[in-house]
Amino acid sequence: MTSTRPLRPEMTTALLIDLATNTLDPGYEEAAARRRAKAADDRSRGARPIERVALALGCLLVGFLVVTAYLAQHRSEPAAAKTHSALVARVRSAESQGNRLESSAQSLARRVDELRNNALPASGPLRSAVARDQAQAGQLAVKGPGLRVSLADPAAPSATPSPGRKGAVPIGAVQVLTDQDLRSVVNQLWSEGAEAIAVNGVRLTPTSAIRFAGEAVLVDFRPIASPYVIEAIGDAEKLDTDFAASPVASRYETLAGAKGISFSVAEQKTLSLPAAVPLQLQYATQPSTPPSPSTANSPSAARPS
Repeated sequence: MTSTRPLRPEMTTALLIDLATNTLDPGYEEAAARRRAKAADDRSRGARPIERVALALGCLLVGFLVVTAYLAQHRSEPAAAKTHSALVARVRSAESQGNRLESSAQSLARRVDELRNNALPASGPLRSAVARDQAQAGQLAVKGPGLRVSLADPAAPSATPSPGRKGAVPIGAVQVLTDQDLRSVVNQLWSEGAEAIAVNGVRLTPTSAIRFAGEAVLVDFRPIASPYVIEAIGDAEKLDTDFAASPVASRYETLAGAKGISFSVAEQKTLSLPAAVPLQLQYATQPSTPPSPSTANSPSAARPS
């Protein structure tokens, strides 16, 4: 007696479907995948040397630029230092020469005063008139009671003391006060009866000028810096009372509260003001011979050269 094992339907159906749909042997598919992976690996290995070369060239270029900038900077530093040193030396030389000339001018002025006093009578209206005119012109040092007015700019947030010469305003300083402020105070003191005035030790004369140039206030072309001290000789009590009641004093009291400037007024029993540096005046003179008619009528004669 012979028995047979029946086939399972699912096995027969799956095998038929696989044979019908997957005609390619699995070994071929694996071989094709291995070839694709090998080709991709070869392409990546071939690109890496190019990337490395480009990276190396970029690094070399950046290094070259850095070295070039460093050399250029250090080559220019000695030249800049030499130029700065030369300018500082010239400024100091000019200051020394100016101080020597000022000292010489004051010495000569004292000599002229001595000769004038020897030539004038010991007393009399002429001597009194000359002394009065010299005092008003600032040619004599004067001493007496008076008023001292002090003005100062507010301190900068990060202000540090600078060793510069007096009159040099540090860069970045907070400047609220200008030449107009000094002129207003000086003019007010003159109107209140001041007999002599000096600003930061510079004596004012009828020809004095107070200007603002760049970072500094100039009094007769001399730079001064904050704090500004205006000293006036005269009737101290009258000067103090009248100046305190003036609109000029009221303005700076307001600025002291609003912008932080320093403002003070104080009577002084004795003030000593130096003599002003003599000023050489120049006057126009009539030419000895009149111009010819052809020269006078020419277009260029109407324009001063």
